[in-house]
Amino acid sequence: MQDFYQNNFKKFMIIPLILSIVMLFFIFIFPGIQPGIDLTGGNMLIIRSEEKIDEAILSTTLNENFSLKELKISTIASPTGYGAWIQYNKDPFIVEVEELLNEATSALDVENDDDAIKYSSEALVLLNKEVSEFSNSKIAVFQAQQALADYKEEDSLKLQSVLIEKLNLKGEFEFQKREISPTLGEASFSSSLWISLIGVILITLIVFIAFRQLVPSAAIIQAMIFDVLAGLAGMTLLNIPLSLTTLPALLMLIGYSVDTDIMLTSRVLKGRDGASTQRATSSMKTGITMTLTSMAALLVMILFSYFYQIDVIYQISVVLFFGLIGDLIATWFMNAPILLWWVEKKEESNKKY
Repeated sequence: MQDFYQNNFKKFMIIPLILSIVMLFFIFIFPGIQPGIDLTGGNMLIIRSEEKIDEAILSTTLNENFSLKELKISTIASPTGYGAWIQYNKDPFIVEVEELLNEATSALDVENDDDAIKYSSEALVLLNKEVSEFSNSKIAVFQAQQALADYKEEDSLKLQSVLIEKLNLKGEFEFQKREISPTLGEASFSSSLWISLIGVILITLIVFIAFRQLVPSAAIIQAMIFDVLAGLAGMTLLNIPLSLTTLPALLMLIGYSVDTDIMLTSRVLKGRDGASTQRATSSMKTGITMTLTSMAALLVMILFSYFYQIDVIYQISVVLFFGLIGDLIATWFMNAPILLWWVEKKEESNKKY
């Protein structure tokens, strides 16, 4: 690789342009990025089994026996076992009871005993429990909370019993359930967006302060956006939701992207050895080595977490892996050509004067 950018380097920019359109299609049109339950609220039931789990039978069983809203199912098969992820919205009936209990708890906090007893009694009526004349508001709230917990437990055991029978689960199997209220999910989503926005703004400010030139700084920001799109596109292709697990991975991706692009920009603008295209080529050799090393480590993490069904590590590794693929393209086929084009124009302008 004598001088990769010596010839017409501007033609390289067509590659990230086309890929950007494709990625935007994947993210916003088909299959589209899906938010996880920790951002929207809902239930997640995870099944792990030694026996193969048939996704078609699982879907049919749930649709015929239960009225689950916004049902989403995915299965996994690995040498160490099988798994299924069942995501669905919370039952509106449970939401209604929880709202009453929230009102009762709020009334209890401000020592409004009458309202605490009133809302607790209404919750017990909905749950078909016997309502007595409460004289103690704390006991009323406790009994309503216990009745709701019992209702959820019975509902969960019924669901598990049907799945065990219909899926013919034998040997070792395990059920894990996560439940997040819509209110908490909405708060988590709002907080995550604010944290992500603040992070992007701070990184952008640091880049502009470091170089004090519009075009080189804007090229770095463009590459950063491309990397995030690549991570999101990988999530849509592998059916990984946007969640409190994947959002930090996307922020990590931004940090890595900025590292490689700052290295390139610093060497091209501040280096003195050889032409600008030669400095860009030298930076490319270093940058690709760094990125491929990271990708190799991430590939090991993806395979390990997939085989052993470690969901959190798997999701983070996939986001970073696809993002680093995007970083290779964005840095060396978009950022570098933009930077070299700008340097070329600047040199031509200086010659005129």
